[in-house]
Amino acid sequence: MPGRSKVVRGIRRGAAGLLSRSDDPGTGKGSGAGAAAPGGSPAASGPAPLWPSYPPPHYRGQLHPGFQAQMAQLRSQAQRQDCNWYHTFELPDGTVIPGAWDLRGGEDAYLGGTELSGKRVLELGPASGYLTFHMERQGAEVVSFEGGFDVSVDLLPVNGEELVHEKMKLMRETVDRVHNSWWFMHRQYGSAAKLVHGNIYDLPGDLGEFDIAVFGAIMLHLREPWGALAEAARRTRQRVVVTDLIQDRSAPLDSNIMRFSPLATHEISNWWSIYPGAVVSMLERLGFRGARITEHEQTHHLGHDMDAEPVRIPMFTVVADRG
Repeated sequence: MPGRSKVVRGIRRGAAGLLSRSDDPGTGKGSGAGAAAPGGSPAASGPAPLWPSYPPPHYRGQLHPGFQAQMAQLRSQAQRQDCNWYHTFELPDGTVIPGAWDLRGGEDAYLGGTELSGKRVLELGPASGYLTFHMERQGAEVVSFEGGFDVSVDLLPVNGEELVHEKMKLMRETVDRVHNSWWFMHRQYGSAAKLVHGNIYDLPGDLGEFDIAVFGAIMLHLREPWGALAEAARRTRQRVVVTDLIQDRSAPLDSNIMRFSPLATHEISNWWSIYPGAVVSMLERLGFRGARITEHEQTHHLGHDMDAEPVRIPMFTVVADRG
């Protein structure tokens, strides 16, 4: 397996490669669900990007069937070539669409063995939605939450400068296409899952309560991991599941450690190296106890380079229950 630093650097190289200067205006408002998307340029033809755009008032009303139908219609013209495939998928006819992360066969480990049947799940950072539709097949009602409208992902500043234009470029050229892939697979599977957009640190007030909240490898990409975790936890009745990368083993994994900007200074999407022990400590403060830490590996093409041989990436999952 490649060395740790090479692996970690490669995981988001595809997204970072997109972030060159742009002259287009943008708000730079953050944050979305934090998952920096795989690299690639938009197709010369195809549907125009939906992001950035104005949100509904206070980001409310997105769970209404009419709103979901409208979003599905707006994405209905997107074909495979209009998508960025963050995950590998199998279509109903058996065709495999390759993606940067192949979670097939590793879903139970990724979700910490969580029982999903009959549960209402808030999924933070679904990207192209592999886990969305997996959890739905297990009997869950899934609400997926992503950045969108005028909310971009969090990017580290460079030399004291906020990367406003780069955020908007990333939204138009990458995040928008990842959302195309979510809706493409939603159509393929005849899914009833819902996709909602906004600020992960200030979730829309009408989402309701959930049995389970799932953070799928996004904590390292968030400016404020505590804020996002606290915002989801206050809406979660039973369990929080946090999965992320094991970026170093210089201390025991149950250590309460978060290292800021662990990679080179030019890296702009990897905010933290988070030990599972830090996640456990945060969840205990939020009233979720009896945490269990497990380790597993998932298959990934470094740098989202689909011509590169995939490698196995070490990951952790923390599961903790309320009370």
